[in-house]
Amino acid sequence: MEVEVRRARHALYLRLAAAHAGPLGPALLGHPELAPLYPTAYAACGGAEGLPCAGVGGEPRVCVVRRLEHLARSALRGGKRRRAQEKAMVEGLLVCMAHLQQEFPKEFLPVLEATRRHLEKDLRYLQGELSPEGPVPVP
Repeated sequence: MEVEVRRARHALYLRLAAAHAGPLGPALLGHPELAPLYPTAYAACGGAEGLPCAGVGGEPRVCVVRRLEHLARSALRGGKRRRAQEKAMVEGLLVCMAHLQQEFPKEFLPVLEATRRHLEKDLRYLQGELSPEGPVPVP
């Protein structure tokens, strides 16, 4: 059962990373019309308050994708300490998603909201609020 949960979480994070990685990514979440807006939306961010990027900013197409890819790799491994690290990373990504909702064009809200919902559900799993049988379906 634990192996299935790890694989499901791994797949979820790979899919979310792909959804933010390039112009065709939003199509994975049902929004192919956003492809032309991707380069300007994901070009720069001022940095979210409470995160290391605060004030200096970054490129969401790099930092968001790398964090999601890191979570995908981590999900395949076990351990309480690792899950605590993942919990902190998911919480940071939730702060990031809230910040990006203010920075990105409003057309991207459905993509950011879908990402936020999946992160919140995985956070509930990491906090022990959801049972381990399939905590996060792949979007």
